Amino acid sequence: MEDLPEDKEVILSTDYKNHSINMKFSDNLVDDREKGYILSAAFLAFAASQGLDKQEVIEMVNSHYDEFTGDDGSSLFKRL
Repeated sequence: MEDLPEDKEVILSTDYKNHSINMKFSDNLVDDREKGYILSAAFLAFAASQGLDKQEVIEMVNSHYDEFTGDDGSSLFKRL
């Protein structure tokens, strides 16, 4: 019987006071590429469930990408 990999978990919570979303990853979820795959799959699944078409998703990414990659220390990825 083939051994399956261990399940991994991402927990999202809101922090309205600080206007942020908190992410907690299970201890066995350490690979950044794997984190990115899980988070991007969740984003795309949400976008599809909301009925957004591909062009709307592209425009959303184009409009907000800099918020996640800025060099001023406030970027989401710098805080992970």
